[in-house]
Amino acid sequence: MVAFGDRDMMINLDCRVCGITHNLMINSADIVKYHNGALVLDAFPYLSANERELIISQTCGSCFDKMFG
Repeated sequence: MVAFGDRDMMINLDCRVCGITHNLMINSADIVKYHNGALVLDAFPYLSANERELIISQTCGSCFDKMFG
């Protein structure tokens, strides 16, 4: 596994709409912050909006755009 800077952990998230698995490299300390109540934007500022939405709602960017335009 290749780490990107401080990103030392890979998480695999399945989109609940299309079922495609997305792999995200994150900093393991940031997942602790998120689980302790930090907003997703504050915990993962280095992720794209689509990646953060995947964490929040388990919906990938493509499916989100199809649903909400």
